Amino acid sequence: MTEAVPVAPTASAPAATSTKKNVIVGAGLFIGAFGLSLANHGVSTLLQAASKSIAPDDPIGFYATLTTFGAVASVLAIVFAGALSDRTRSRFGRRIPWLAGSGLLGATGLALAGFGSAGFVVVIGYIAFMMALNASIAASTAVVPDVVDARRLGLISSLMGAGNLIGGVIGGFFAAGYITRPQTGLSVLPAVFLLTALVMVVLLPRVSSLGQARTPGGIRGFLRSFELPKGGQFWWVFTGRFLFALALFMTVMYAFFVATGYLGLGTQKAGDLLAVCTLVMSVGSVAAALLTGPISDRIGRKPFVIGAPILIAAGAVPLILTAQPWALIAFYGPGGIAFGAYLAVDAALMVDVLPDRSRAAQDLAILQAANSLPLVVAPSIAGVLTRIGGFEASFVGTVVAGLAAALCILRVKGIR
Repeated sequence: MTEAVPVAPTASAPAATSTKKNVIVGAGLFIGAFGLSLANHGVSTLLQAASKSIAPDDPIGFYATLTTFGAVASVLAIVFAGALSDRTRSRFGRRIPWLAGSGLLGATGLALAGFGSAGFVVVIGYIAFMMALNASIAASTAVVPDVVDARRLGLISSLMGAGNLIGGVIGGFFAAGYITRPQTGLSVLPAVFLLTALVMVVLLPRVSSLGQARTPGGIRGFLRSFELPKGGQFWWVFTGRFLFALALFMTVMYAFFVATGYLGLGTQKAGDLLAVCTLVMSVGSVAAALLTGPISDRIGRKPFVIGAPILIAAGAVPLILTAQPWALIAFYGPGGIAFGAYLAVDAALMVDVLPDRSRAAQDLAILQAANSLPLVVAPSIAGVLTRIGGFEASFVGTVVAGLAAALCILRVKGIR
């Protein structure tokens, strides 16, 4: 469930923007978050189902390998695309060329993954898609400090969060509808990804960057932009965010295999169960997000960011104890509430712990990697644990990661 992170305004951000521009930018970022999330969630479930025909001897191993390569591609793409887009000079601005190029690359990758019958072709297509997805996230997130003033950060952030949540829900239902014919569903996603990129290119500002000064220092100056931020608070939040996402997605991104391999359901019944789980999770996440934000303004962010991963850990306990369909639903219920609550307040907490506001976009790209990486490594880790100790070992891993995430946030000092 890929999410965009709101950022503090930088020195280059305008002091104010018109209402019309805010509406247009908000619409572009909402649709962007929606489309990227839909494609990401759709391809994850459909490739799990397709793995049975691509690698019939070891579908779980194939999917674990696929997501491992995707993890590496994701981290490299989000870090390098963010830094390179800052240095892009074109008459369309710094971000638009990256959004357009990512749209073409992602659609091509999804087409290869969907139409490829050989395993290596699917892997290449998935790598291209994950690179494009994360480059799009890096570029669209960087639009916020470019054009949005501080008075509208909350509004824009909420639109991006809502797009991410709704896109994930629709992506889950879309995948469930094509669960018995995954290649057909995968053939639709390239158009979705390309259309998303097109909408962002049309709606987001295209202000020429040709006249902007280039970063001094040449190659050395460019490499200095990858220096890691200093400050223990930042890294405790980074680690807590990574572990929270890992705890949630180790089961959510592995749910098809849980439903078929652990619960013993057929493909169609597994798809029906995942549709119910998606609905339960979506209701919980949206309700929690709406309620948590206003309450956190009064009592602080930390209680929710600590409580959410503990709730994830508690939700995994029924799966450890019994292999019944209701146990997976019981995980998705608390999981939705935890995700919505975390999403509503975690971004504000991250902005609070930025060690240097002048390089907010660069540091937030690193925090964004803490969210993107679990999306692709979680199935791999779940697959390894399952091979070692069965599905129960994977659920125990979820409990451990959730509790560890809460402990990390307890170490953050000076912030409510």
